[in-house]
Amino acid sequence: MRQANGLDEFYSRTMGGDSCELFVDKYGAPTIDYPHVHVIHHGNKKVDIVASASKSNHVWRTTLNDPSGNEVNDAVSQAQSHL
Repeated sequence: MRQANGLDEFYSRTMGGDSCELFVDKYGAPTIDYPHVHVIHHGNKKVDIVASASKSNHVWRTTLNDPSGNEVNDAVSQAQSHL
């Protein structure tokens, strides 16, 4: 896990196995603030995209199977539209 402030906040983290998660803001930049979009890459080529309005309020989610980079970018844009 890469810590953002030396405490428990992070821009990205390894979730175990081959999975990693990145939080991005509405401009696509790494963030620790809300709202943000979680982009979770799994080693099995599955990518979860989750829009979070606050710490426990996930307002939109989709799962992509073996997506291209453009498909991931499109899903992130779609997630951002729900924030």
